[in-house]
Amino acid sequence: MKNLRCPLFVGISDEELKQLSTCLRARQTEYLAGEEIYSFGGLKPVLGVVLQGKVVVKKIDRNGNQIILDHIQKNGVFSNVFAFSQSDGNLISAHAVEKTRIVFYDYNNVFKRCSKACEYHSVLVENLFSIVVEKSRTLSQRVEILSNKTIREKILSYLSIAVKTQGQTTITLPMSLTSFADFLCVDRSAMMRELKKLSDSGIIKNKKREISVLMKEYI
Repeated sequence: MKNLRCPLFVGISDEELKQLSTCLRARQTEYLAGEEIYSFGGLKPVLGVVLQGKVVVKKIDRNGNQIILDHIQKNGVFSNVFAFSQSDGNLISAHAVEKTRIVFYDYNNVFKRCSKACEYHSVLVENLFSIVVEKSRTLSQRVEILSNKTIREKILSYLSIAVKTQGQTTITLPMSLTSFADFLCVDRSAMMRELKKLSDSGIIKNKKREISVLMKEYI
C-alpha cells in the first residue's frame, strides 16, 4: 500500500508503511452507503483510516434523536481514543455516507512495540497523539457552537470558526444540509429558514452546501 496523505503516516515512507501494515495486521473492508462500520460500544478497540468515501460518527439517544459527532473524509482517521464513549441509553456508531473503503489496523499492536523496535512505529504513535489533540480541539469548537442559544447564533458561530480555520470567506459544508442540521442539533426546516434570513439580510450568500460570508463583522 502506498503512503496516504493521512496525518497518521506523516514522516513514514511507502516501504515503512508496508512493513507497518504487516505489523499492525492491516485489513481493508468496503461498505455501502448507510452501512454501519463500527459501534463504539464494542469491547474491541479500533483504528481505521478512510481510503475512499466518507464516514459519519453519530449518536442516537434513547428517544431516537440523532446527533452528528464527526464527519470523516478521505484520509481521515477514527478510533475509540477520540473520546467517543457510550452512556446508558445512547448508541454511538460510525456509518458510511457513500460507498466507502476502510483500512483497519490492530489498535493493540499500535502501542505494543515489535521485536525490531522500528523507529517509524514510534513516529506513528506520535502522529496518533497529534491527531488526538486536534480532535480534542475540534470537539471544543463543537461545544462552543452548541453553547449558543439560537439557531442563528449557532450558524454564525460555525461559520466564524470555518472561515478562520480555512482562511477564506467562502466555504463548502463537508456534509449535507440535513446532516448540518443534525450537527447543530436543530430542526432542518428551522435552520433553512434562518439561512434564508441571513441571505436576505446580505450577511451570507448560500447555494446548497456552499456558503459565502459577505459581512465578516457578524462572525
